[in-house]
Amino acid sequence: MRGYDWATTIKGKLEDDSVKNITVIGAGYIGIEAAEASNKAGKNVTLIDMLDRPLGAYLDSEMTDILNKHLEDQGINVVMGATIKSFDGDGAVKSVTTDKGTFDADFVIQAAGVKPNTDWLKDTVKLTDRGFIETNEYLQTNLPDVYAVGDATLTYSIAAQAKMPIALATVARRQARYVTQHLFEKQPSMPFKGLVGSSALSVFDYHFATSGLNEASAKRNGVTVAGSFYEDTLRPNYVPEGKDNPKVYVKLLFDPQTHRLLGGGVMSTYDITAEGNVLALAIQNEMKVEDLAEADFFFQPGFDRQWSLMNLAAQHALGESKF
Repeated sequence: MRGYDWATTIKGKLEDDSVKNITVIGAGYIGIEAAEASNKAGKNVTLIDMLDRPLGAYLDSEMTDILNKHLEDQGINVVMGATIKSFDGDGAVKSVTTDKGTFDADFVIQAAGVKPNTDWLKDTVKLTDRGFIETNEYLQTNLPDVYAVGDATLTYSIAAQAKMPIALATVARRQARYVTQHLFEKQPSMPFKGLVGSSALSVFDYHFATSGLNEASAKRNGVTVAGSFYEDTLRPNYVPEGKDNPKVYVKLLFDPQTHRLLGGGVMSTYDITAEGNVLALAIQNEMKVEDLAEADFFFQPGFDRQWSLMNLAAQHALGESKF
């Protein structure tokens, strides 16, 4: 799914009453948004992914388990851990066959399988074996005076302390800012510092933000992590749980030896995604769990609790009791 033509085609299908069943392949950010839009347009939606959990490349299982159930509660048929075998129909698709069954489909949205579009650069710019443009610590390619930024490059992850794909607009903007600041220096005065990689998404009634590494990306990059999952309510315990005091969830990942924060996420039906910026800043500045546990955040009864949510999550990660 890419570009204006795809968007207008999908919009047309969502408005077409003859289209009853839509199958979305890929349960990442784009696939989830496509599934939700199709569901809200009144279509029967099947969401398929080869991973075992929706958003499994972005969130750890504690949060994806909640979202999986929420998707199903909204009427979406969630089919995870499935391999596509065929698209079936005579002149037009009518169903999608997987190793987990066959699903009706008047329209298929493919939101998986993205890779760098760099074939045209072969034999000109040095590429990795996966097609990413290779750059040094100054974002320079192997060609003199040629820099590369954006999704087709690997960027230095502060959390992983290694280069990895972080396909976000925020990454491209920060890379571009660095290049413009050092473009006319014969030798850049400082290397690109790297990035954390933070993003957010709404999934029907839930809102989440994630920053740095998760268990899957840590494993891919050979980073050993310890994890802590914290569940609470938005307001103090004396406020009845409900619409005005919903559950909130925090996942923290950190180095098991040094306790340096490496990643995590926040989620709730209340919009607490700004807490993801707190987590991003903590990771970028290589704070430890202990630092987050005692960080001085404001308190006003109408806004927050005596201990901030991030304080409480960090204290929980350290094995401390609530007080």
